[in-house]
Amino acid sequence: MKRSNILVHIGLIVLMFAVACVYMAPALSGKVIMQGDIQKSDAMAYEQLAVQKQTGDIPNWAASMFSGMPGYQVAVSPQHSAFQPVRNALILRPLGLDRNIGVLFLYLLGFYVAMLAFGATPWLALVGALAFGLGSYNLIIIEAGHITKGWAMSMIAPVLAGMYLTLRTAFADDDSAPQKRKRRMLWGVLLFTLALILQISFNHIQITFYTAIACVIMGIAYLIYALYKHCAKAIGVRFAVLILGAAIAFGCNVRLLLVNEEYSRYTMRGGNELTVTPDDLYGETTPTATENTSNGLNIDYAFNWSYGRGETYTLLVPGALGGGSTEKVGRDSDFYRAFRTDRAPLYWGEQPFTSGPSYFGAIIILLFVAGMFITKGPERWWLLASSLLAIMLSWGHNFMPFNEWIFNNVPLYNKFRTPSMALVLANVCMVIMAVLTLKSIFAKDSDQKRINRGLYISTALTAGIILVGLIISGTFDYSGASDRQMQAQYGKQWDSIANILVAERQHLFRADSWRSLALVVIAALVLWLYNNKKLVKKQSIPIVALALLITIDLWGVDVRYLNKENFVNKRKVELRRDQYDYEIDRMAEAFNDSNYRVLNLAVNTFNDSKPSAFHHQIGGYSAAKLSRYQNIIDFYISRHMNMSVLNMLNTRYVVVGSQQGPMVQRNPDALGNAWFVNQIKAVGNPNEEILALNDFDPRTTAVVDTSVFHGLPTQFTPDTTATIVLIEEHPYTPDRLTYTTSSLTDQLAVFSEIHYAPDWFAYIDGKPANYIRANYVLRAMNIPAGEHTITFVNEAPRLHRLDLITLIISLATLIGMVVAIIMVYRKPRTE
Repeated sequence: MKRSNILVHIGLIVLMFAVACVYMAPALSGKVIMQGDIQKSDAMAYEQLAVQKQTGDIPNWAASMFSGMPGYQVAVSPQHSAFQPVRNALILRPLGLDRNIGVLFLYLLGFYVAMLAFGATPWLALVGALAFGLGSYNLIIIEAGHITKGWAMSMIAPVLAGMYLTLRTAFADDDSAPQKRKRRMLWGVLLFTLALILQISFNHIQITFYTAIACVIMGIAYLIYALYKHCAKAIGVRFAVLILGAAIAFGCNVRLLLVNEEYSRYTMRGGNELTVTPDDLYGETTPTATENTSNGLNIDYAFNWSYGRGETYTLLVPGALGGGSTEKVGRDSDFYRAFRTDRAPLYWGEQPFTSGPSYFGAIIILLFVAGMFITKGPERWWLLASSLLAIMLSWGHNFMPFNEWIFNNVPLYNKFRTPSMALVLANVCMVIMAVLTLKSIFAKDSDQKRINRGLYISTALTAGIILVGLIISGTFDYSGASDRQMQAQYGKQWDSIANILVAERQHLFRADSWRSLALVVIAALVLWLYNNKKLVKKQSIPIVALALLITIDLWGVDVRYLNKENFVNKRKVELRRDQYDYEIDRMAEAFNDSNYRVLNLAVNTFNDSKPSAFHHQIGGYSAAKLSRYQNIIDFYISRHMNMSVLNMLNTRYVVVGSQQGPMVQRNPDALGNAWFVNQIKAVGNPNEEILALNDFDPRTTAVVDTSVFHGLPTQFTPDTTATIVLIEEHPYTPDRLTYTTSSLTDQLAVFSEIHYAPDWFAYIDGKPANYIRANYVLRAMNIPAGEHTITFVNEAPRLHRLDLITLIISLATLIGMVVAIIMVYRKPRTE
């Protein structure tokens, strides 16, 4: 590469970093974004990180939520991977900018590198980077705190670009020099493998799944093209190399993938072993929101956030469906004058609520459509197919015949929620097509007539759709699914409120329609003038003009949802105890309570992780809680509170809401950390196991599925002198629990700890011991007479075993990449 080209790349990368810094300028002064999911994550991980400060290790068990659960996706220790430093550098973690500037910068950098691999000039690659990086959804998820999703999204285009670069070398017309083709193929494979390694490490499998869809579609397109070109053998070799690259990427993340796979079998996403429901217990018909299928999520739950088919219009016109559920309005608006607030519920789409629309940019849609008529080769077909498929997937329950079949038949798909997320793939593909369109227009051998025809058709179609929307906009009712809740809330006042909302929604629809129409016409005119050598003859002028137009367009929409008002001082997002937390501490000290759990009914109990920062909770928040614990919630807590179940979970304190604020109540009947029972109630399957909890006394009886755990006596001799006590160890770690016991006869102890056999191992006096599951979710153990020390240790053997394997594979991969580059670029020896 020439020195001048290197300097151009460096300069443009610095420019992209500057763009990210300007947009997120408050972050440079130490301010942070009020990111809801980050605050949840910080609360979830609070105890684990506190233990890490004391011991140096992140515990593998999160004891503060849902009575305890594996912490692999809460505050998981970093993989021992040779690529970890690369990952951290790319997200700007050493600078402390990984949650704001680092995300936007990685969007821009990833797409820039991808477009260079697609053959774009550096300046066109910059246009593409700005078009993708500033897409509204990409900024909205930063505001929401979906950071791992953003990092994973930034690698979609590089993965596709690496695959494209590799496959294109199969065709003789790609490059006549074999050595050049070999080098391009090497860089294609390296880009594909490295980007996939990073994407998987960001741990958002749903985004990787969408990436795989595009890869499969691209592979099919190039296979057909290769058969047409009689290059089947060459394309087969490249497919094999890419499959090897994918295998290496999986190997470099083997710990993450296999541990998650093991854990997922026990979570809500792994399905539900029950065939009974709470309806069978209570005779009610209220559906449970998190009901599962036998091997994945329930389809209604999974499809909850489905993009409306008409809502797809927001890809072209951002405010077509009202924008967000709390859209900002001007102080001169009727809504502000009526309610004295500049946040209005303008969204009238079909989703429960949304922070804002997925807006790709009017100019990008214009160029995407133009690409169907201007670009040549298989690229337009796989990009079109991937975009259309992603849009159909995003419709979810609004396109059930198709999406239900996908849900039931495509592997992994029934593990994922939020179909609207599929639009990230459409965004990537449409921007790639837009840049390839510009590449064709600015090519030296461009076909002027073909380009004119493409511009005429795409302008007519894009502008025509907007004009039709404007013409029929008066026929819309501008009412949405969320309006029903507001109608119930405001009663007789609703009619006047609805009239104001309809007026605001209609105004936004029309204003943004005219805005998009103007952008389409201006961009088309700039390209037409250049193509026909009218006034504009230098490429730099239309490229700069388009870059500015795209940036102004997307930036103007982005700041509606993420702007300086979202940044606050760090102390405002710091976790602080509420008054009731202090009250719990005071009462616990007065009653000498320790190692207890709290049921907080003053918040959204099973969707709020903040209380978990300061006390061990019955509730909490997790997108993948254990399936059995979710069943306990559904059957015995959320709809009808069963005190026997709450007592066995050691629920010592309950926080309830009142007019005076949250109030703390002490439960004197909580059973503590462990106790001895007199008998086992034998059941034969999971259905009987959970139903038996409806009417039993956990003080004296343990419910055990004897089809799984057998060989135990059903009766135990009562011993009134027997004791079992949890020892408080220092420093504390949730990965280790030690009890002392004393009894005259053999006893069955029930421990108020969640049963998770893959990670927890038991010892009696230092010797391995067996334990069983009791009461559907707890642990139990047969303890011999005498005085003993019982220890439960979270050894997580698979996690630690796979860490070494991950390190070995990643080191070998890194060395192999360096060796491959040296071998391909070394000069051949002369005789």
